[in-house]
Amino acid sequence: MRLPAYPLITVDPFFSIWSKSEKLYDGPTYFWSGIKKRITGTVYIDAEAYRFLGSGQSSVIEQTGLEVTPYITEYTFQNEYIRLKVSFWTPLIIDDLYLLSMPCSFIDYKIEVIDGKSHDISLALSAGEEFCYDKCIKRVIKTTGTAGRVSYGKIGRLNQKPLNKTGDGVSADWGFLYVCGGEVSFGLTKKNAVKSVFNFPHLDGSAEATNIIAFDDVFSIEYFGKRLTGLWKEKFACVEDAIAYCDEHHDELLKEIEAQNKKILDDAKKFGEDYKTIITAAARQVLAAHKLVRNSTGELLYLSKECHSNGCINTVDVSYPAVPLFLSYRPELVKAMLTGIFEFSRMPVWQADFAPHDIGTYPVADGQVYALKSNYGKGVNKKTIYKSKDFGIFNPDCQMPVEECGNMLIMSYAYYYVTGDISQIKKNFDLLKKWADFLVKKGVVLDNQLCTDDFAGHSEKNVNLAIKEIMGIACFSRICEVLGESGSEGYFETAKKYADELCEISRAGKYLSFSVGNEKSWSLKYNLVWDMLFKFHLFPKEIYAGESEKYRAQLNRYGVPLDNRKDFTKTDWMLWASCLDESGENTKLFSSCIVKYLEDTQDRNCFTDWYETKVPEERGMNHRSVQAGLWMPILKEKLSEGEKG
Repeated sequence: MRLPAYPLITVDPFFSIWSKSEKLYDGPTYFWSGIKKRITGTVYIDAEAYRFLGSGQSSVIEQTGLEVTPYITEYTFQNEYIRLKVSFWTPLIIDDLYLLSMPCSFIDYKIEVIDGKSHDISLALSAGEEFCYDKCIKRVIKTTGTAGRVSYGKIGRLNQKPLNKTGDGVSADWGFLYVCGGEVSFGLTKKNAVKSVFNFPHLDGSAEATNIIAFDDVFSIEYFGKRLTGLWKEKFACVEDAIAYCDEHHDELLKEIEAQNKKILDDAKKFGEDYKTIITAAARQVLAAHKLVRNSTGELLYLSKECHSNGCINTVDVSYPAVPLFLSYRPELVKAMLTGIFEFSRMPVWQADFAPHDIGTYPVADGQVYALKSNYGKGVNKKTIYKSKDFGIFNPDCQMPVEECGNMLIMSYAYYYVTGDISQIKKNFDLLKKWADFLVKKGVVLDNQLCTDDFAGHSEKNVNLAIKEIMGIACFSRICEVLGESGSEGYFETAKKYADELCEISRAGKYLSFSVGNEKSWSLKYNLVWDMLFKFHLFPKEIYAGESEKYRAQLNRYGVPLDNRKDFTKTDWMLWASCLDESGENTKLFSSCIVKYLEDTQDRNCFTDWYETKVPEERGMNHRSVQAGLWMPILKEKLSEGEKG
């Protein structure tokens, strides 16, 4: 499996380390945004050094194998003396939210002597000072200690200022890195600041060892003026306790992550090997783009970082494409994606009749900063936006009113639809009604505005956005019905009326145009998938078939363009749109195109969701949680199986 970059340590938006090389020793390790966060590994055989991880001047032990599964990356190295296997994995166990949020990751080693002789063998791992700060060198302190049975070396900035830096491609400028296992010491350079060594004298058989790499961010999120710690701290008093737990339960955790691997790959099997490849490429990235905390009232918050887009936290139109994976495996996390938006919508500053775009810039969630007017901010603290009573600080042209209302209504109903839990829709019925009424007033022919595809620019009379509006209104109808509120029938009748009208004015043969009145235009109608999943039957089935046929006709080597304006595409929307094809063949076909991109691209970054379809070039968005949208075919299958059951 050839990937543009390979996941090594994947925990959260501030602790996600990747290799951009086919051979693990051909380059340094990187933070997801491209900042060097160097880890180097060397095996010594009878005092002769052979590098297996990271860049350096020493000889290397030849890499002979690389296997990537959704949650484990395993390398094999071999020379005339030994075979070495090195596995990177993080216990991102979706069934246990404490483990899912725990900031610890494993590097497992298996050494096998293959020449029949006895050798003195040592394994050495070192990590650089870059883990302690963002880009500018800061003064670092170093300490050693023990966590249960395991020794550790700990490094971090002398002056800790948690949560003092926000932005897109930045890394944490605070926190403490722990390198655990073996004999720990400190190196003489910034590149090998902390070291771990395992010694195996006179080895003539096999041996195993494990490093645990952990990052304690101290505080994880600032949430409307309050500093929150990671959810894992409800189970573990400190990071040392978490490290000790990982050491003691290594085998158990590995079995659980292997079972999770199998479950996801089994679910993907129906859609072919290429589909299994793309969800493998996305699996760790989408979890590492989130942070899991709890607010002061005890509600979970699952907060995404809008990586390599603008750095926003809890962006609604980033959560929306991500829900298929979480609805499939842990719907509680979808509820946790919505909670922060509902809370911010009740703050003094948010006086709009439509839903907000986000709640801040990661890791500070003190109110939406997206769409602030350019002259706002001089002498004003952005950490108090949620307290302001002046909605005029926002530029209305930069908002996404229809987009975010539709997203919130659809996601809220989707969570109920999968779980039967009415608590969130009941608590926030007033907001949902306000947003549904806003959509009703907008009508079918929408004005010029932004949507989630804003990188393609504003669009007028956008048909796909109108479909989202219709789905949102229909979802609110069902919410009314579930809660016993009046108006259910009226909202659904409006949704049906709007759907019929949209089909009439945007029909372009067998499919719907990109914009009303332009019959030569077309686009991926990914929002239609909810009509199918929720069994609304607002649009005729021949539209599904016509859209699916059109996509095949527009297919380029690397996929179907987003719409007729450009040749670029979005992986999440391609896979959503593939579900309109009842046969499932489009899912297999589009997956094969994405795999071709992964194999051909020379852009060595995390799995991008935005790239050109005629040449294998990314457009610049990596490590994004939206790749969880690749699970839409699996969600569709699970909902279908549920009905059969």
